[in-house]
Amino acid sequence: MKKNILGIQANFLDLNGTTNESSVSLVQDGTLTTCIAQERLSRKKLDGHFPKDAIEAVLKNENLTAQDIDVIAVPFSHPTTSNYSYLKSAWKAYFDTGVFLTRKIKNFSWYTLYNALKSPKNFSYNLNGKEFRLELYDHHKCHAAGAYYCSPFDEALVVTLDGGGDGLDGSVYIGKGTKLTEVFTVPHFQSPGTMYSAITSDLGFKRHRHEGKITGLAAYGNSDLKRLGLENLIKFDHKKLRFVSKPIAAHHANQDLSNKSKFFYPLLDKFPREDLAAAAQKMLEDGVVEMVKAGLKKAEKMGHKLNKVCLAGGVFANVKANQRIHEIPGVENIFVYPAMGDDGLSGGAALLAYYNQPEVKDKKSSEIKDINKGLEFSNDEIKIALEKANIQFEYFEDVEKQIATILNEGKVVGRFNGRMEYGPRSLGNRSIIGSPFDPSINNWLNKKLKRTEFMPFAPSINVEHAGTYFENYSNEHIAAEFMTVTYNVKEEMKEKIPAVVHIDGTARPQVVKADINPSYHRIIDEFYKLSGVPVVLNTSFNVHEQPIVCSPEDAIAGFQEGKLDVLAIGNYICR
Repeated sequence: MKKNILGIQANFLDLNGTTNESSVSLVQDGTLTTCIAQERLSRKKLDGHFPKDAIEAVLKNENLTAQDIDVIAVPFSHPTTSNYSYLKSAWKAYFDTGVFLTRKIKNFSWYTLYNALKSPKNFSYNLNGKEFRLELYDHHKCHAAGAYYCSPFDEALVVTLDGGGDGLDGSVYIGKGTKLTEVFTVPHFQSPGTMYSAITSDLGFKRHRHEGKITGLAAYGNSDLKRLGLENLIKFDHKKLRFVSKPIAAHHANQDLSNKSKFFYPLLDKFPREDLAAAAQKMLEDGVVEMVKAGLKKAEKMGHKLNKVCLAGGVFANVKANQRIHEIPGVENIFVYPAMGDDGLSGGAALLAYYNQPEVKDKKSSEIKDINKGLEFSNDEIKIALEKANIQFEYFEDVEKQIATILNEGKVVGRFNGRMEYGPRSLGNRSIIGSPFDPSINNWLNKKLKRTEFMPFAPSINVEHAGTYFENYSNEHIAAEFMTVTYNVKEEMKEKIPAVVHIDGTARPQVVKADINPSYHRIIDEFYKLSGVPVVLNTSFNVHEQPIVCSPEDAIAGFQEGKLDVLAIGNYICR
């Protein structure tokens, strides 16, 4: 039986090339133990180069060598399968829209399948002297595996959606026990994810990086699609079980998707950018809701009446869309894989390799309680880094109480503690935290951090109080623990935490439990004793266009460059 499985998100066809968000994850006896994105070590945002640093760091963190690894799992279909999927997707897009997309198929010719058949049937990789035959898994099934196996659900609808991978834009599965059963797949080239990336680029931001800015900006606009002439831009077709959009397919026919779109960009002279953002957000929300409804309906026809939904893929970084899915009648709970983007594929591939073993009878070992899967540094290591940086510091045994006092004074704290989080969200261990009372903090702190944001920072709230602040919240709502869904803030609570409430009355909370992150829970509890409010403001500890901090050295540099009031690093306080 495979005990130690290494999942690697990388370009194995060209080890000197790049992919999307390369990362490495280790699964031991079904449990995700260490997961690291290459960007955190290279300090290059969304680094897609081969993750040699991350491989070394994961093995070192678990005190393993290549000889201890049983298999390497890779989120990439065999070229034969991938090329065929891209070819099928291109033909489906053509019959939907009349847009011919052969130029988007890698190395396309009429001999595509013939050439693919001549390609290697197996890929191998030499890791520190040990030769591995790689196990290859479909991109979207890897997304689905991360979402389902890490969830607390024994049965659920599993939905994936992004801008494309292995010839598909999305997929729907039924997860039951240890099995994932395909319901339907969504072919490439007409995704709402591509539409959302287009509006991101058209408004002057970087696609695949700044989509979250659009989510925040959308709340300020008018989403009337008919007024904008966008009511037919993209629809989910319940008969074909796929998205249909001629303009998006035509956009894919461009050589470079960063080129301005012909459906949003021409409207910038006529309408405010807020309205275009609002329209894109509405289309995305409506599209994913219809896709999930179609999945639930087809699953029921297959004999599975499901009330829980698992989500993964870059589209589900959109917390407002996730709220809409959670609000679908009959959906009791959702789980969003915390590393929902392509950096999460390494974990999904490793989990698929584990659950493909017939000896595995249940999925209990894979349920995640936290996403603190990265590197950790001792107080001794932190002290050495502080002394080397020539920074004054003071040691506190009860550092949590000291941090709470500083927060209550209105100061902003860069917090570095424990293991680094996996995925795009900082959940208290690599966070910048502050009090939730000053709504102007969003402007002046973003200015310090050289960011352009339109959504307020997130509230971290202890689980004992979450139901008091958020409408329809339940302690069973696992997605809220990972800051992956928004809630409406109760009317009487909005004025208590104005710095973390969006203009539309929502917030994306991180619900904190004492048994999961006792140190962070204690900070919030001590702040509650001082202020009467069990909420602190939380944003990721990084400056603009840099990855979230990983090491003590990164934290010190971020503290100095961001000109933060205080750095709380391990048990040390630096002012």
